[in-house]
Amino acid sequence: MARWPKDSPGTWYSRYKRGSMLSYMDAEGNPIGVVQMTFLRLLSASARQNLTYNCYQSVAWHDQELNSHDKAIRFLGSNDEEMSHDNNPYISAIIDGCALKKGYEKTILEINTPKVEQIPYVDIMFNDFGGATQKFGFEVGPACFIG
Repeated sequence: MARWPKDSPGTWYSRYKRGSMLSYMDAEGNPIGVVQMTFLRLLSASARQNLTYNCYQSVAWHDQELNSHDKAIRFLGSNDEEMSHDNNPYISAIIDGCALKKGYEKTILEINTPKVEQIPYVDIMFNDFGGATQKFGFEVGPACFIG
């Protein structure tokens, strides 16, 4: 978990000083190729992927105090489509402990979509950090393709 003082809210993670586009590996640690990903998508009816957001006084999805999703995390899908609360009904908060902005918590977001071309997501935009006491970290879950 870090404060990210050199980075700005509303910027894609790939543009952070220590950031990058997300990449994915197979069980042996080899990069997953375009051909393999294409076949996974062709043979699947849906796909899902989680993100765990570890926070300290920072919102990930719903801001309970303002009753708003204005600072909700945004995802960039493999198909270059932006996804968030305002435009994608397939994203849900399994746990939203960060909504209260009180102490150390976590939010787990799940994208569970029939639009298999969106998964895996390749970039993330975080929108609530930069305050003197705010910190966050994150863990990207595996992409799961379902028959």
